[in-house]
Amino acid sequence: MVDREYLQRCTVRLNISGSQGTGFFVARGLILTCAHVVEYADSNSVNVFWKAQNQNYKAKIEKLLEYPLDLALLRLDSESFNHPCVGLDQSEPKINEDLYIFGYPKGEGVDYSDGDSGTFKYEGESFKKDVLLHKLKQGRIIDGFSGSPLLNLRTGKVCGMVNISSDTSSDLGGRAVSTKIILEQFPEIAALNQQFHQQEQKPTGINPFEFGSPVSPHRFYGRRKEILEVKNRIGAIAPQCINIVGLRRNGKTSLLRYIKERNQEFFKAQQQPLIIPFDLSNGKFHTPEGIMEGVRRGIQQLTGEEPWSRENNDDPFEVEDGLQLVCDRGYRLIVMLDEFEAISRRLEKFQDWGGDWRSKASAGLLTMVIFSKSPLSEIYQPLGLTSPFGNIFSTTILGALEEEAWHSLVLNGFRDNVGVQGTLSWIDDLAGGLPFYVQMAAAMLWQYGDCEQARKEFIFQATPRFQELWKDLKEIERHALRHAAGVSGVATPNSAIIDTLQRHGLLRQDGNLFSSAFAKFIKGE
Repeated sequence: MVDREYLQRCTVRLNISGSQGTGFFVARGLILTCAHVVEYADSNSVNVFWKAQNQNYKAKIEKLLEYPLDLALLRLDSESFNHPCVGLDQSEPKINEDLYIFGYPKGEGVDYSDGDSGTFKYEGESFKKDVLLHKLKQGRIIDGFSGSPLLNLRTGKVCGMVNISSDTSSDLGGRAVSTKIILEQFPEIAALNQQFHQQEQKPTGINPFEFGSPVSPHRFYGRRKEILEVKNRIGAIAPQCINIVGLRRNGKTSLLRYIKERNQEFFKAQQQPLIIPFDLSNGKFHTPEGIMEGVRRGIQQLTGEEPWSRENNDDPFEVEDGLQLVCDRGYRLIVMLDEFEAISRRLEKFQDWGGDWRSKASAGLLTMVIFSKSPLSEIYQPLGLTSPFGNIFSTTILGALEEEAWHSLVLNGFRDNVGVQGTLSWIDDLAGGLPFYVQMAAAMLWQYGDCEQARKEFIFQATPRFQELWKDLKEIERHALRHAAGVSGVATPNSAIIDTLQRHGLLRQDGNLFSSAFAKFIKGE
């Protein structure tokens, strides 16, 4: 099965003598296109641009069959790189079946050289000089779409290749050479295409997917909205505090690391940020004194100067004077506190700490970025207390990754083993864009290569995590998730709870649960 994203990775842009068209990989090192796209190349090379890797290559014409067949087979000058190949289907589409193309159109007043899509309905057979064509309607074919693969969205395979437009200025459709005709003329493609997919069923090499540990900045994907919200707080003209809220294993620590190591994305150089991160589950920071010593050491390491002596950690005047001196020198002190719930387990030691740090933040001596599973007010509320931080914090919730981001994560991981097809919809069903589960599902598919076996292993690995997640939720949230799972006798939850669960990524925008595996888990509960 080939999905649209995979099909796009199979297409290339072809340029020769000022004209432009499209081709697609049908076997290792072989590209299929229309004869009229490359007919003027003669013995010269055809310029091939593969957008998926942003690389240019050269190809020579292997075979060329002119009108009325209009077929050309190109061979790359280099076969030293891995690329995907479409799946081929000789069967005829059903009437009014949905078809999809992707190509690189360019014409007078129109330039989509970075790629463009089109959708059509199958109208029926068409014949030109006894050549079987697929007739398409309700779509526009413009110059440059010639040579685009025609994907049958039901079968997930390519049933033809676009070669004729009914009218380039309207959506009257066009025609495509059928895969049946293509394979009759190039019978070697059928065997090579089948061989390719048999060899590429299971990826090889080092598994590129990781789950369970924070990811490094160079493997950090997405979170554009959240990154912008953080930047507009800590990187504003006057720095402001922010509470990053996310469920267990939803990327809070990864974002913390990204902010620290990619600080140039959040600050102007003249703001001179001093970023000091703390993991409050670490025993060193189980007391306010431990945190203050961490701040003191952090400032010293980053500036080379001791802001105050260790003996003066408990002297509020010395500490504030030291923090003020840091500010006067133009530095911006950002203290990032991860695993903030650890404070609630030791609240007797932190009774006055919150108010003291609120005072320091309000005076501009430091800015806090607090990472927690629940908003700050909800951490203090069950303890019968009011949050000391009040309105100095904004709240940003980490939910599912943007679809484009997690798609890129998966496709980049599989890029050297591109024969693994149809992965995106399979992973979406299990993970719903939540980064931990996306990585887990992709890792299982990489390891086992078989969707059924990978799904079983995913459920085995994910169930303990589902149990932890379930335990962290409030009963009113569990109620809403039971309703979404279709548990009988559960009343409709209020819209505010649904909105919160959607923000966290546990519910999709259509109200369904993020994962079919999680839905099964809830029904078992």
